[in-house]
Amino acid sequence: MTSYRLNAECLECGRRFTRLPFQAREFCSAQCRQGWNNRRLQRGAELYDLYMAHRFERADAKALGVFQAINRLASDFRAEDRERRAGRRSWRKPRAVIAERPYLKAIATQVRAGR
Repeated sequence: MTSYRLNAECLECGRRFTRLPFQAREFCSAQCRQGWNNRRLQRGAELYDLYMAHRFERADAKALGVFQAINRLASDFRAEDRERRAGRRSWRKPRAVIAERPYLKAIATQVRAGR
């Protein structure tokens, strides 16, 4: 029986590596996976706070220019990617995120209290 191998590109360092078709590996090593996740944790904490305020404390967020701050952070992150990561993106493709959490695209059929 022949074992087919696929070429993949590490999301962190950009190196090519080989994986089996049934493997969902996105990184060439544990170090790369950890680096990717650490950067996302660090960046995500600020974005989380700002986005939650934008979504649920609209008046205050608007007065503070929170949406502009979110966009500025994203631009700063992209500039950092270009400088430190040879231009490689530091985010997962939206299709992959939605595939893992299909309920995000579901249409709400009931109105929740407080809305």
